[in-house]
Amino acid sequence: MAIGINFRFLYGNQPLSTYFYGVPRLCLNLMGYWPERLHWRAYINFVVLAIGVATELHAGYRCARRGDITVALETFCPAGTSAVTLFKMFFLLQAREDLLYVLTKQRQMLFPIVGQTPVKEQVMRRHFLMTCRLNFWPVSAGFSTSSLYNLKPLMVVLLLYLNGRTDEIVWGMPFNMTMPEWLLHAPFYPLTFIFIAYTGYVTIFMFGGCDAFYFEFCVNIATLFDFLQADIHTLFQPYKGKAMQHSFALYQIKAPRLDLPEISGDNGAVFEATLVKLIKRQNEIFELTQYFRQRYATITLAHFVSASMVIGFSIFNLLTIGDKGLNTFLYVSYTVAALSQLLIYCYGGTLVTESSTKLAIVMGSAPWHLCLPKHRRYVHLFIMRSQRGLTMAVPFFTPSLVSFTTILQTSGSIIALAKSFQPQA
Repeated sequence: MAIGINFRFLYGNQPLSTYFYGVPRLCLNLMGYWPERLHWRAYINFVVLAIGVATELHAGYRCARRGDITVALETFCPAGTSAVTLFKMFFLLQAREDLLYVLTKQRQMLFPIVGQTPVKEQVMRRHFLMTCRLNFWPVSAGFSTSSLYNLKPLMVVLLLYLNGRTDEIVWGMPFNMTMPEWLLHAPFYPLTFIFIAYTGYVTIFMFGGCDAFYFEFCVNIATLFDFLQADIHTLFQPYKGKAMQHSFALYQIKAPRLDLPEISGDNGAVFEATLVKLIKRQNEIFELTQYFRQRYATITLAHFVSASMVIGFSIFNLLTIGDKGLNTFLYVSYTVAALSQLLIYCYGGTLVTESSTKLAIVMGSAPWHLCLPKHRRYVHLFIMRSQRGLTMAVPFFTPSLVSFTTILQTSGSIIALAKSFQPQA
């Protein structure tokens, strides 16, 4: 199957199936890691990035031993991201069958054999389009950062040449890696440059695909909870008039007598069967989320640790670089890319929690007091399960917008503290 790059999922007039895991499918297909079809190039990309990580970490270690801390941090910044990306590649290889199960299960729940109602299709389109556009942002930011790293040594050479300083030209590499000396000169220099540049793009598409898969899962879970809310409204809709009559009776207000259905007899049996189906769907969504969360826990924790380190390195480099040219733009871009990665994890966790707890509000607002006693027990169990709130918690923290805000505040405090130690002009 040929690889085609298109961005149809960014437009709002596409079939719903186009948006389903649009960004992770694009990124992971390019690298050969899409769970539905593992390609041989996946192993090649794994070896390429493994070489890049090993040589980059070694180069950073050598710079640190020489006491060149700034260059060492410049090296460790992309090296840390690449190392975590290599771990994500290993995880995708190991957990391919599990992720394929998650993918298949969500597709079955979102795209049933019987067509969805117009209301649910509208909810799906809104959520899917938001997901694709938001997922595309970290990939774009990462791609821009990697391209800046690749263009930086070439732009430096071009500027020296245009200024007539050809004797100062040094042909550098996009990333600081330990390479044999003979690979850094003609005729192997172009091939070495392309190899090192390619490791950067492997990192971008792999972390973009893996992180986008996480966020897409969270949004799809939130969509399924919205479906449950719509079905609760549909279930109780025929009995809202009865609830109004009941309220009028409590306050001794005369209300028009209408022939409204009762939740008893045949109606009660149908009501109970539908309510049981809703409870089973709720349990199914909870179990699927817990299944996915357990398998993504290690990678989520590793991502937060690495992203925090990258942000710290970038801030330090921003505050210590001597020039204010391309390097400043480079580290700002890197920081934005790292924060974008964290944002989709935190926003995804918030969507899951809020949508699951909102079920309790929706069910509690329904006229459940008209139900038979055995039906009320079902309703109470449904509300109690929803009140606990479903989270994407991993050891030590829970991804949420509150966590993201805390990270931003901490980063701001670090910047303020570092600036306070800088000599005033």
